[in-house]
Amino acid sequence: MGEPMIGAIEAGGTKMVLAVGRTWEDVRDAPRHLLATTTPDDTLPRVMDWLAERHATTPLSAIGVASFGPIDFSQRRIASTTPKIPWRGASWVDAVARRFGDLPLGFDTDTGAAALAEHRYGAGQGRDVVAYLTIGTGIGGGLVVGGRIVHGLLHPELGHMVVRRRAGDDFAGSCPSHGDCLEGLASGEAVKRRWNRTGGPQLPEDHPAWELESSYLSDAVVNVATITAAQVIVLGGGIMAVPGLIDRVREKVRRHLNGYLDVPELTTAVDRYVVEPGLGLASGIVGAFALGRAALG
Repeated sequence: MGEPMIGAIEAGGTKMVLAVGRTWEDVRDAPRHLLATTTPDDTLPRVMDWLAERHATTPLSAIGVASFGPIDFSQRRIASTTPKIPWRGASWVDAVARRFGDLPLGFDTDTGAAALAEHRYGAGQGRDVVAYLTIGTGIGGGLVVGGRIVHGLLHPELGHMVVRRRAGDDFAGSCPSHGDCLEGLASGEAVKRRWNRTGGPQLPEDHPAWELESSYLSDAVVNVATITAAQVIVLGGGIMAVPGLIDRVREKVRRHLNGYLDVPELTTAVDRYVVEPGLGLASGIVGAFALGRAALG
């Protein structure tokens, strides 16, 4: 019969990305179906309708959902603290059960799923401890240890770690909860507000924004490296597409650690430690596939 068919849902705050496939390569390369994220009452049925059409033709063996958060894993629902107010308390678990019964479901954060995808199929292959940070409109992250996405009291919220405010940066921060946490100082939204950008092309690569950005991101990498002992840290998201930004981050990490963690990855070979996603822009949807595949055991 071959490999089981998996339905993959990358549930973002502005759009849903849907695909099906038997292997992660299938899902990476498959045509994606896109839906706008509106309210749960509108969006969830449309997502399930699309999957049900695929299921009627080639039955799905499992579904994986990589969702924006925060997520309350004790209730398996979108947490009451999500800034997407209509989604507070929404349940992917209930939505799948209503349409597909007891079909196995894998469910985690989008960044946790991306970390899992990079661990299994991308830049983190062969490592036990893999950290993933996405720097886009917001900042989020996931941590995989021994092949499992880390959960504890909640799930890692790497985007809300505290970083040192740089001298001369008087921007209050864009995070509605914490102001000048990492997300508040270094997300795409923060860049836009700090430099009064309302649209149009990205800031040029020689703009002072990127020197400041690399400084805050290097703090984040140092924090993650020293706390988790990650064997590789993957930096994804739209902001990391700025030419030369990742190299600036690497150099600042090396200088900040100053040889204290005396391993090649943090001294002479930082380019092999702070890396771009091996799956490119597909980490999220491949992560959803990985969650669905894992749900089959």
